[in-house]
Amino acid sequence: MLSRSVTERILGSVSKASLYKQPIWRKSIEQKRYVSALSKIRNIGIVAHIDAGKTTTTERLLYYSGKINRMGDVDTGDTTTDFLPQERSRGITIQSAAISFPWGDNCAINLIDTPGHADFCFEVMRTLKVLDGCVTILDGVAGVESQTEKVWKLSHFLPKICFINKMDRMGANFNNSVKSIAIKLHTRPIIINFPVFNLSENGFNEPDLVGVIDVVNQVLLQWDSSIEDTTRDNIKVIPIKANSPYFDDMIKCRESLVETLTEFDEDLLSEYIDMVDGDCSKLSSQSLNKSIRLSTLNLKVSPVLCGSSFKKIGVQPLLDAIRDYLPSPLEARVPDLKDTSYLNKVVPVNVDSKNGLIINNDNNLCMALAFKIITDPIRGTMYFVRVYSGVLRNGSAVYNSSNGQKIRIGKLVKMNADKTQEINYLSAGEIGVLTGSSIGDAIATGDTLVSHSSKKDGLKVLKAKNELGLQVYPITIPPPVFSVVVEPQTLGNKDHMEYCLKQLITEDPSLQLSKDNETGQTILSGMGELHLEIASDRLINGMGAKVHLGKLSVSYKESLKTATPWVSTSPQLESQGYHFTVRIEPLLDNTIIGSRSKDQNKNGLSIPLKNDNNFILMEKNKNFDPDLNDWKPILTFESIVNSIVSSALVELQRGGKVACLPLFGCIVRVKDDWKVPLDVEKPIEILHIIRSLIQEAIKILPGEQFNVLEPIMNLTLTVNASDIGRVSQDLTSARNANILSIEDSSNSGDIMKDLLEFSNYADAIYFPKSELSMISKDTYQNTNTKVIKAEVPLQNMLSYNRILRSLTQGRAEFSMEYNRMKEVNQNSLTNVLKDM
Repeated sequence: MLSRSVTERILGSVSKASLYKQPIWRKSIEQKRYVSALSKIRNIGIVAHIDAGKTTTTERLLYYSGKINRMGDVDTGDTTTDFLPQERSRGITIQSAAISFPWGDNCAINLIDTPGHADFCFEVMRTLKVLDGCVTILDGVAGVESQTEKVWKLSHFLPKICFINKMDRMGANFNNSVKSIAIKLHTRPIIINFPVFNLSENGFNEPDLVGVIDVVNQVLLQWDSSIEDTTRDNIKVIPIKANSPYFDDMIKCRESLVETLTEFDEDLLSEYIDMVDGDCSKLSSQSLNKSIRLSTLNLKVSPVLCGSSFKKIGVQPLLDAIRDYLPSPLEARVPDLKDTSYLNKVVPVNVDSKNGLIINNDNNLCMALAFKIITDPIRGTMYFVRVYSGVLRNGSAVYNSSNGQKIRIGKLVKMNADKTQEINYLSAGEIGVLTGSSIGDAIATGDTLVSHSSKKDGLKVLKAKNELGLQVYPITIPPPVFSVVVEPQTLGNKDHMEYCLKQLITEDPSLQLSKDNETGQTILSGMGELHLEIASDRLINGMGAKVHLGKLSVSYKESLKTATPWVSTSPQLESQGYHFTVRIEPLLDNTIIGSRSKDQNKNGLSIPLKNDNNFILMEKNKNFDPDLNDWKPILTFESIVNSIVSSALVELQRGGKVACLPLFGCIVRVKDDWKVPLDVEKPIEILHIIRSLIQEAIKILPGEQFNVLEPIMNLTLTVNASDIGRVSQDLTSARNANILSIEDSSNSGDIMKDLLEFSNYADAIYFPKSELSMISKDTYQNTNTKVIKAEVPLQNMLSYNRILRSLTQGRAEFSMEYNRMKEVNQNSLTNVLKDM
């Protein structure tokens, strides 16, 4: 039997003696697979600003679920999910880690702990792609921070619950944190529980967090610190009666909760008015939980809980909330699908209560997305996948619809941080890992895998149904903004260096490799200074590469001012049955494109490339029409598309004419009259043709039609009001920044209309009059902090951390995220080219 939840205990289904004690099956847990109905599965992520307590919270979740026997600690470097040497030495999460564990009534939670540092945003992005819900951790002292806002925006499509952590710290303010959720994250927070403090033991100035008031179940949950953690039975459940000092706060919070929920739930409104005569205390916890779940899944509200993971307070209610409020795979959003075999086909997706998603009306179609790759020194390369439909079985033949390769996978495993558990299959809604020495480079991050659910060699069946072209839209990779030159120490070290670099970018596609055509140097580019520092450390110390690293520099790009002329295949190739006409166009709107637009769908196929915001636009073919089943060549349409994509990726990286920098924001347009010989079976010639045509197009365009681009960053600075003048002057003069706004830290928001709406909502929430909130109110009044938001060239922000410390005596902090690429002005271009 699994560990019991707080809710089950409140409802009287278990005794106090049995709650949270180690399950009798604990010794065999590693061999046990948590088999649950789809409705009982939760695929969730833990996201937050750095140092908000993600990893500590994860460690407590694992312990109280019975997954681990002993809780590790970030400071001692022995946590379950931070297992890399760099993570344990630095005390930060660098890569996402997956682990599965049970909770409550046969609920299986698949959890992924993600990094909090802005440099690892791609790691967060690819994780969010395969999740169904999120837990957002907030620091109770700081409230919503810059990276909290960023990951919230990245996960805008996911239902989320919030956990206000570190409520044991002096200065923690539950009420201000909830307000910041409403105002900064533009959501409706609903209070599920609020903190309780004991002021008698430590004195007025050192309140002691002892528990939470459960608003839904109308009880006080009090943690007894005198009881050993090993018992997992240190909670007192105390019903709150009318004479309780917490009764008024609890009732008013319940009224506020019901008022919000009834805006979106007619059934609850009817029950509230007709059955309990408007008395919120008489509404059952089951009715409230059902309504909270409904509104959370519909992205109308965000449930808020609180506690202290370090002090092990509030963790079990958080586990209950994950189970009660976040979606199962049956309730999750449907993935965005496309069919590369048919330009305009809408792929039907249905939900079956037993089997999950049924894609293309085929019960035997298994579709999975590869979202992460790691290399283990013992197990070899491991490919993390989320199965969306069907069943993926070990030893099956798999078709990679992203690159057209057929693969025979080996064993399937479930990951428990750095430990594996072999399984025979992965069902729809599950997350697992593929292994197999024969896979090699056949799978990359973002690739879609197609297989037959019941036949291990069923690809011919799927091909007959034209299902091998189905894809989940790939993960969009932000452009790298920092670069470093990597050179082998000796010529004999070159092969090993290239092997290690290839492994690095396979595992982390947000790292990018390029060659300087003039010097022949290898350039490694990444998302930030820390990102490249970690990659370089792993290259040298983790992989043993003998290399010299150059000076860190900003990654500049080139682009086109105008389109190149059309270029076509030679008469010799025309006589063999090939015809392609190609030109390169600038992308006028310099935003990242991740998928096709409707207008492009009508006239052809738009395929985003994997870096630098470039993409292919294949005009709808006049000679062959896949949409009408009028496809005559032996070569499949998707194999031709994959060949064009591969060619464009290579050639655009060769760069432009100003400084041979990789081309950014370009459209490679293939004209609608392209042809291939009907009897050709391999696309090798197409690869050569497209590469030569792109080279020719770039060669023809005059050099003055190329420009150099630099990365512009969104800068968020939190600074004391007393330092605002010095910091602002430095930004506008030395950094050439464009200051967008200067606001009070409690009121900073992006969109004024939304800000007004959610500010009004925050004002309408009833907040409990807890002792600590009143104490820390004076602290907040005395600390007048401002938030500066600006746009700034990245080149001007090198070593800014040191400069900011000097300007503010260490009283400020900042964060940056990529905004766009912008043309370097002529006054700066000479210096930029000189420094390259």
